[in-house]
Amino acid sequence: RDEAHVKEEKKQKKKKKKDEDSPADGRVRVAVRIRPTNKADHNDTSVCLIVDKEVNKITADNGQKNAAFTYDFVFHNDSQEEVYKSVGEVMLTDAFNGYNSTIFAYGQTGSGKTYSMVGMEDDLEHQGLLPRICKSMFDLAGDLQAEDPTLMVKTQISFVEVYNEVIHDLLQFEAGDGPSVGKNANPDDLKELKLKEDKKGKCFYADGLTKHTVVSYTRVKKLIEIGSHYRTKAETGMNDISSRSHSVFTIEMSQTHEPPNPAHRDVSSKICIVDLAGSERQSKTDIGADAQRLKEAERINMSLLILGRCLSACADEGKGAKQHIPLRESTLTKLLMDIFGGNSKTLMFATVSPALFNFAETMSTLQYANNAKKIKHKAKVNSMAKAIEVKELKEQVKALGKTLIEELEKAALQKEKLDNKINAITAEKDNVESALKTAQAENAELQALMAQAQAENNDLRKQMEARGVNIPQGTFVPSGSDTSRSVGNFIQSERGGIWHEGAPGSTARFHDSDDSDDSDEKEVKLAEIHAELSQKLHLINPTLSAQNTAVRNSVRGQMYGTGNAGNAPVTDRPADSYEIRSYKGHASAVYSCDFSSDGDTICSASRDRTIKVWSTKHGNEKLSIPAHNGFVLSCVFSPDGKNIASASEDKTVKLWEVESGKKIYSMKGHTDKVYCVTYKPDGSEIASASCDKTIRIWNTDLGKKVATLRGHASAVFCVNYSADGRLLVSASDDKTVRLWNMDNHTELRSYTGHTGTAWSCCFSPTADKILSSSMDSTIKLWGTQNGQCIRTFRGHSAPVHHAIFAKEGELILSGSRDRTLKSWNVETGEVLSTFVGHSNTVYHVGVHNNLILSCSSDQSLKVWQLKK
Repeated sequence: RDEAHVKEEKKQKKKKKKDEDSPADGRVRVAVRIRPTNKADHNDTSVCLIVDKEVNKITADNGQKNAAFTYDFVFHNDSQEEVYKSVGEVMLTDAFNGYNSTIFAYGQTGSGKTYSMVGMEDDLEHQGLLPRICKSMFDLAGDLQAEDPTLMVKTQISFVEVYNEVIHDLLQFEAGDGPSVGKNANPDDLKELKLKEDKKGKCFYADGLTKHTVVSYTRVKKLIEIGSHYRTKAETGMNDISSRSHSVFTIEMSQTHEPPNPAHRDVSSKICIVDLAGSERQSKTDIGADAQRLKEAERINMSLLILGRCLSACADEGKGAKQHIPLRESTLTKLLMDIFGGNSKTLMFATVSPALFNFAETMSTLQYANNAKKIKHKAKVNSMAKAIEVKELKEQVKALGKTLIEELEKAALQKEKLDNKINAITAEKDNVESALKTAQAENAELQALMAQAQAENNDLRKQMEARGVNIPQGTFVPSGSDTSRSVGNFIQSERGGIWHEGAPGSTARFHDSDDSDDSDEKEVKLAEIHAELSQKLHLINPTLSAQNTAVRNSVRGQMYGTGNAGNAPVTDRPADSYEIRSYKGHASAVYSCDFSSDGDTICSASRDRTIKVWSTKHGNEKLSIPAHNGFVLSCVFSPDGKNIASASEDKTVKLWEVESGKKIYSMKGHTDKVYCVTYKPDGSEIASASCDKTIRIWNTDLGKKVATLRGHASAVFCVNYSADGRLLVSASDDKTVRLWNMDNHTELRSYTGHTGTAWSCCFSPTADKILSSSMDSTIKLWGTQNGQCIRTFRGHSAPVHHAIFAKEGELILSGSRDRTLKSWNVETGEVLSTFVGHSNTVYHVGVHNNLILSCSSDQSLKVWQLKK
């Protein structure tokens, strides 16, 4: 038992030493300031304190009792500036890093608390911590904003006192929009504020407290002076101007970025500077029979006693013992809940008298300060990211809701169109099936007539042979005729029948003169039916189509002796446009693609957040760049082919070296997704289009913004320069196409006519025409100068995502959600070719000479041969 007892004692001593030596950043820090002796010491020049500043140690000794204490800071004969450098700067740094900070001055009345906290405001040398912190706060905020122009620092202050357990707003008379009252109001008119508990039960707040937004130290200084003026003070035997209330000066600061920037953290923080009234002994303060002063002293000592009990309980809890902390027993401790192990970096600033006359009060203060070192706090950074994210998410939900309604309306319209098409196709199918049955019945009738003719022919042959008439093989003599004459290879009977001798080994063919018109008419009718079936039936029922072809070939073979009845070969028309190569490597949808100026290289942008570079000829992937923090929505080669510009949903535009894949610039400024990026033909500028309704122009040499174009009422999806770079065209979700003058960055004209989102736009080579494609499944050609629609191209069965000019403006190429590409004749509007190969939406097309490039949601790119 003795060994166990000894081990337990050693364990407790080690634990106690560990608690005392715990790092200051995880516990309450303590500073002690020893004031010089003065008249409050009743002319006692005997000193009871010994200071060792090298180890921040203070020894209290009155000849009978002594104790030594070590603190984080010890100030003895130090200036106000030195105190601020050691204590105030640390608090300010913590606040700008997003931590709450609290400093509370504790000590005997007349020991220098108010002097240390506030000081003499008009005397720079004797200014206390409060004015110095406020002045440095604005200086530091200005330096940070000079480094980062997007940073916004907002500061609010409040100033209260706790007098006789009642809370007063010391800046009450400065509230409202009227002129400042200054120091002319009656202090007795200060209203009593009620303490209320927040919903989470973690802290209390003064209901109705005024908060003042400040932008300069001059304003703060004035408010400090006004608040100090209204604070309750009186003369006592220990102090000419003794504070009769506890005061709490609070600075609330928020640091945000406008526009919001994920690369920078938005934080908020709070600095509390608490000046406690001093503990008093009636025998020393000489308040005598003054009832009001006695009541004040009683309330001050009671609140300080409860504060001391809370400090002791928190210190014991820091050592592992479960303790009740009586925070709710006084108004002061309710206000200061955060300093008792809460979300605040706290510093206790104890002030003591060195005189032997005040030994008892000094020893008590030093012991309280030593206990405070054992209190551990749970300070954390107050990030505002969640609030910003919630705001952004609400905006996204609102935008998505609007988009959903539009899409539902479009889907309903599309469904109606499809229902109409299905009904029309069903009707066509019924008609074709009816025509097919009629053709089959006529075919059966013809076959019966042919069998009857053949039987009659055989009977006649036998009769002629029985009479001794020699009829050559392959000759036909109609019944009822005894003579015939030969005309060339034909033998014509007297009743008008014609028999044509077939080729060797073939079946003879007979045409009766009377039935020739009927036969021709049937042939024409069958040909018409076949043409209809070839165009329509195979789309409805391939089995019926095959039957129709077989019937036609069978009838033709039986009637005209093709020798291959029902099996005539079908020769396809030679293809004039076809797929050359497919490029696969992206892990998700490919949104954009582009040829280099020489056509040897291809770049592509994908939902998988990468940009890839490909060899056109060999089809191999040359480079993959993990480009953005979101989907890459657009990419384009620079005119010299050395760089690539890209745009992303992460709101940035970036420039990359093609050879190395290194980033050159990241251009930030858009506040929403960037859908399109394009180069000026001379390569000096880049234009980008965004969901924030703007177009931004960037200098490619500096990576800086040159101009912002505003005019669209909704997201901008596409921009393109004219060949000379003096004009710019844009397409938007507001269903318009707009023309811009790039010499002065002004809007020239707006083109309206699309009934859905305008997805893409571009100039003709001579810039006299503009091409646009839309969600309404059409492509429109506009006159640049007059703004009139020249022609509307219809042929796609779904929204057209991209359309461009080709062949020096003679052709148009388009890609659609219907999974096809089409080439069009500009003059006639005729579809020249349809390219089928992608299995999902075609988002983008490009052209180089006779090569067409396309990319799709099916994760692939394809290169096609264009008809020469």
